[in-house]
Amino acid sequence: MPAYDSSMRNLAKARAVGRLPRPWRSSDEARMIRRYAFFWHTSRGIKPSGRDWARQLGISHTWVQKLVRKFQADSSEMYREQRRSGDPNFAQLSRARERTKQLRERGELRPSGRAKLIEAYLKSSRRD
Repeated sequence: MPAYDSSMRNLAKARAVGRLPRPWRSSDEARMIRRYAFFWHTSRGIKPSGRDWARQLGISHTWVQKLVRKFQADSSEMYREQRRSGDPNFAQLSRARERTKQLRERGELRPSGRAKLIEAYLKSSRRD
């Protein structure tokens, strides 16, 4: 794996020529994850831990923590989103994830970590 310094240099070069890195997921899926994180953050009573909630959403717990900090700083945007769209539901999340899958297949998104591992394994097995 490349060193942090070389990764940052490469990122700076890409930004200098106006080419930002491709996102990990579709904007629809990212929006749904924000809505689910807000739903979790504002729910009362017994609720799963942040790590468990992140695991259920398929994201890192640090992203949930980052979102919660944003909600604590200013949650007005998320309250507007919740009034406009209601509580998130699984069907919406499934559609958003399907959209992410389509974009990834077309090469518009970064490959998943699992896809990178499989590709690296296939490359190494071809050499042998």
